[in-house]
Parts: sequence; C-alpha cells; structure tokens
Amino acid sequence: MSWLEGFNLAAARNVVRGVCVVSFFTSAAMVVGSAQATTPDGYLIHVGDELELDILDDNDPPQRFTVGRDGEVQLPFIGGLQVASIAVGEARDLIQRTYVQREIFVNPSVELSIASFRPISVLGDVRDPGNFDYQPFMTAEQAVGMAGGPSISANNEEARVLERRNLKGMLNSLEYDLALVAAQYARAQALLKGEASLSWANLPPDLRPGVNRELFEEHKASEDQVIAIETQNATTQRTSLTQALAEAENQVSIMQEREKVQRQIVSVSKLELTRMLDLAGRGLIPKFDVRRFELSVSRAQSDLLDQRERQSEAMMERASLEGRLSQFDSDLEQRRLTETQRYWNEINKLISNRESIEDRLALLDQWVAAASGLETEVLLEYQVRRRESGGVRKLRLEPDDELSPGDLLVIVMRPPEMLGDAQ
Repeated sequence: MSWLEGFNLAAARNVVRGVCVVSFFTSAAMVVGSAQATTPDGYLIHVGDELELDILDDNDPPQRFTVGRDGEVQLPFIGGLQVASIAVGEARDLIQRTYVQREIFVNPSVELSIASFRPISVLGDVRDPGNFDYQPFMTAEQAVGMAGGPSISANNEEARVLERRNLKGMLNSLEYDLALVAAQYARAQALLKGEASLSWANLPPDLRPGVNRELFEEHKASEDQVIAIETQNATTQRTSLTQALAEAENQVSIMQEREKVQRQIVSVSKLELTRMLDLAGRGLIPKFDVRRFELSVSRAQSDLLDQRERQSEAMMERASLEGRLSQFDSDLEQRRLTETQRYWNEINKLISNRESIEDRLALLDQWVAAASGLETEVLLEYQVRRRESGGVRKLRLEPDDELSPGDLLVIVMRPPEMLGDAQ
C-alpha cells in the first residue's frame, strides 16, 4: 500500500488539533536545564512529588515529605494537609497559616520547594525512548527533544541524508549477517544429514528469497572447512570408542574360550579323582596320592571361578563402551539439533530487524515526498497517559502544553497518507 495514494498537499497544510507541526529537535533538549535550586511558585504540586520544608525560625534542618496518593502530605505537628493540584506558593502560605491557626508557631517563616519529581517516560516514534527527569514547566516538545527528537525528520536535508545513510548501512550489515547465519544454519543441516559440504538446498525454500545468495556463497568455503573439521573430530572420537568396544568384545570372547577349556579341565579332573578314589579303596594306590590330586581338582575349580569373574568384568566393560558409543551418537545429534535451532532463531531475529529498518526507510521516503514544498517538517501526535486520583487519564497535547510528573508521553508520527484527511 502506498502512503501517497490520495495525498493532497494543500490539505496537508491544515494542521489538525492534537497533530502538531514541529521543527527538528536537535536543540530542544537544551531548553530543559538542570533542576532549579528553588521551585517556581507557580508550579502545581502533584502526587508523588517530594517536598522540602524548612521552618526558618527553628534550628532543625530542612525535612522532606512525599505527597501521597490521596494528595496529602504528612507534616510535623499538623498531620495531613491537602496540597495536590495547588501551586507551590499557595502551599507555602497554606502551611504557614495552618501552623499559626493551630498555635504551633506564632508567625513562622516557611520555605517550601520540590526536592524531586517523578520521572516522565517518552515512548513511540522517537530516537531514544526512555525515562527522563522531570523539570517544572516542561513541555511535550521539550520532552521529545530529550528523547532525541522524532525518529524521522522530513524537511531537514542533512538529517535525511544522514538518516538514510545510517539506515542503509544498518541494512547492508544485516544482509551480511543474515547470509552468514544462513550459511551456518546450512552447515548445521549438512552435518545432521552427514553431508560433506553445505549447499543452497540446505535452506528452507521460504527462506531462500530473503537471503543474498552471493553473500551466502562467500561464506560457503569457510563453513565447509568447519564441516570437515567437525566431521573429522567426530569420526576420530567415534572410531576410538568403536575400537575400544571391539577390543572389549574380543576380550569377552577370549574369556569365554578360557572358561570352556577350564570347565573341561575341571570335568576331566573330577573323573580322574573318582578313578583314583576307587583304586585307593582297593589298596592299589596310596591315599596320600589321592589327597594331593584332590588339591589339584580344587585349584582347577578355583581357576574356573576366576575365569568367570574376569569374564564378567570384561562383559561389564563391553556394556559400558556400548553405552558410551550410543550416548556419543545421541549427544552429537542433540548438539547439532540445538545448534540448528539457535541459528534459526538468529535468522528470525535478523529478518525482523531487517523488516523494521526497511519500514523506516519506506517511511522516510514517504515523508520526504509528502513534505516536499511544505513549510512544516514533521507532523506528530502527542498522547499522554496521566495517572490521577480517579485512575489513568488519556490526553492529547499540543507541543507547547506542559507535562506533569510521572506522565507517560507517547509520540505517534502520522503517516503521509493521513495528511490529506486532516480537518
């Protein structure tokens, strides 16, 4: 949609109420000086202000009191006193009269000032949104100046050139970063698929139109080197685990063969012992020889148990290596999936940032075309959200209208297409 469709330059000169013509705010922030030592008597006290009260007739130092939500300030000896929405000078006189009426002092000299104000917030179409210290009689225009001025200046040629150059530089940087992260994403995809090199096809089809392919290809060589290094490292680690597992399996096989042989030895020894017992019973051989052979059979049985124990240990080592190999494969895949998701999130952030900058460039172009020939610079709308006793009140201000402490000022830049509708 073009913002210039139906745009009427003559109608743009009619400034609507609440839509204000302002100049570039380079020097606006200088209008708001540092806090004055003494608050002007005409300043209206607001809820949340911190008052400094000094009774000059006594020797006590000045004291500070905060205006509560009910608009009252709690003062020594007299308690609550309604001071919200009245001027500092009137509040000073009110406090002096109250002390006299309640016979606390005869004719005290009272000094009253604002020690601190609630900060204001400036949001919306400004260069540096944020919170700022409030100063008495601060206007909406001055607050915008403190926030760096409008995000776009329509008739300041130098500002437009600098803004465009800055936005173009940011856009070029984002294009480069997007191509780099896209190549990293493609590399992660290639590793997941076991491919030796990344390709343009590794990017999702709906992402490809938004990525500069020439920049993508520039990153391909370095990313392919990363693929080669990571693949080699993973292969080396997996080969080491595989070889260790093969050796463990070989050990288990050897132990099983030894156990088999040892079982045969024990079986033959038992048969031989039975034969010797028979011969000894018939007196053909000495019983001493039988006892010696019995010891030999016992040792063979003990050796069999040892073989089974070592075989069990070898099988446990094999199972451990199988688990480590499986865990290695699982961790490697999980790590690459996590890396892929991280790159994808970065891509989405970069695309969002690029769209934002492109919108700002388009808005700048529209403003330049719309403001051609106009005596004005930028049309802004000042929206204020002000917390009062009855709740939050929404207002539209002129640029020279004063703000109150704690105000939330939202700056809305009117698109050129709305200038023709100004009534």
